Amino acid sequence: MITLFVQTKPRPQQRHRSNGRFQYDPSAKEKKDFIEQVKARVPKYPNTDNVTISFTFCYARPQKHYRSKNKVKILKDDIPYYKTSVPDIDNLCKFYMDAMQGYFYKSDSQVVSINAIKVYGEESFVLIKMFHTK
Repeated sequence: MITLFVQTKPRPQQRHRSNGRFQYDPSAKEKKDFIEQVKARVPKYPNTDNVTISFTFCYARPQKHYRSKNKVKILKDDIPYYKTSVPDIDNLCKFYMDAMQGYFYKSDSQVVSINAIKVYGEESFVLIKMFHTK
């Protein structure tokens, strides 16, 4: 199992764009930045087995989730645990799966199972767990 923890706001895959002559990936720079952050965990050779991936996308709670009492932030009683607004969870998964392709596994077609969740927390982060399955 490989575990990647990156303290960053989760990023969705942006739609590919065209300038008339060719298509390009507007998320390419962010994908390279992500790989730079996890480069210590990149294996020497990409995996060739089937892969199961678990994603946890955590977003920092907005100010409206808190009430203030003597300048101490206290969570309101009726705040949500799950983040149900944009970005879509499939675009978040696609961004990280595309970024890891060629580094952690040869092709994202090797991914046979995905488990993903979008939640709120005190800080933004992305937690990725990859399991090799036969």
